[in-house]
Amino acid sequence: MNDKSIHATAAVRVPNFEAMLDPYPEYAALAAGGPVRVLKSHVGVTYYGIFDADLARQALRDPRVSKSAAAMQTALDRQGLEAASAGFPISSVKGSNLLNTDPPQHTRLRQLVNLSFSARRIELLREQVERLVAEVVDKLRGQDQVDLVSGFTYPIGLTMICNVLGVPSADRGEFRHLATQSMTPGAANQAECKGRLLQYLAGLVAAKREAIDPDVPPDEQPDVLSAMSASRLASDVLTDEELVSMSFLLLIAGHETTVGLIGNALILLDRHIDQRHRLIADASLLPKAVDEVARFDGPVHQTTMRATLEDVELGGTVIPAGNFVRVFLAHCNRDPKVYADPDRFDIGRAQAPNLAFGHGPHFCLGSFLAKLEAQTAIRRFLEAFPDYRLAGGGDAIEWAGTVVRAASRISASLSGRPT
Repeated sequence: MNDKSIHATAAVRVPNFEAMLDPYPEYAALAAGGPVRVLKSHVGVTYYGIFDADLARQALRDPRVSKSAAAMQTALDRQGLEAASAGFPISSVKGSNLLNTDPPQHTRLRQLVNLSFSARRIELLREQVERLVAEVVDKLRGQDQVDLVSGFTYPIGLTMICNVLGVPSADRGEFRHLATQSMTPGAANQAECKGRLLQYLAGLVAAKREAIDPDVPPDEQPDVLSAMSASRLASDVLTDEELVSMSFLLLIAGHETTVGLIGNALILLDRHIDQRHRLIADASLLPKAVDEVARFDGPVHQTTMRATLEDVELGGTVIPAGNFVRVFLAHCNRDPKVYADPDRFDIGRAQAPNLAFGHGPHFCLGSFLAKLEAQTAIRRFLEAFPDYRLAGGGDAIEWAGTVVRAASRISASLSGRPT
């Protein structure tokens, strides 16, 4: 298919996949029309969707498929759109962050936080994660009918990223509200909440800067925001706007995805009781199980938008300069060319690398932490409540409908008794 034939066909309007109980049949129907399709999102953004795993990897490492703020703005202007209402709440933040830059600027920013999210550093956090999960599980004991999001997944995801980044405990309830509304395209108060959150972060960054001990190097600071503030004071490698923008990205991306990963795991282990029993019998399967959850129904179904800097050919399709591109990670993670029997949930699967945490320069910085939290949460939860069941079938789940595939409510019986 060439560029001319694509533009002769109207863009296919697609729903909010993150709010659907089961979007996979929709993905398959779209992919049947070709590996690269012209689509229009539920908030009115026209873009090229990629449904093939090989083409996805190609696009995600192609420097002509850009994440820069300038490239995104050019593509937005072509369609007469505003970034926040078009579903780009993070990439539209004033100031550079990992999500709105390309190398070498992206490389500079990533190096500043890489040590805080390295595999070695995450291992040092294992005791803290274990303690937190144990406390959250203990609060559930003696209850039966619970919401696993408010009672389990959210306290873990939010508390841990706030601990890592240095957000005071007293501020976390308000942060949750502001973060959720900021990440919900079309929410009536999205712009207001995003503004309030950025204002809060500016104040937090200023407080961190005031508390910095100049004799302590950045990599020995107590939290990531302090480390970035220390880097700013030591060498001016970050501007104040970049500090706030990076804080916004890390706080939001660092908890919403983990909440989704843990919640999706509990949903899948309810739907596949045989796999739950297998995992209870053999806890050594936990790393594979979390990888399989991420592949089969991870929290990030689609990449954030990218924009072409020049004409780019993918799989015989020419995507003209100044157009948006989005990879359908969830569908690519079920590509039969890569995965045998891809629609089967199998926690013992011989793993091929999946795209759940992205690919290329923008591979998820917090993947080690997310996997550690998920493995710990699932193990502890199954030890305490091996017979849990979701209450009410499909009605037990409400999907948040943000840019992350995560439930806002999961009703469950911890004893397994029917409601």
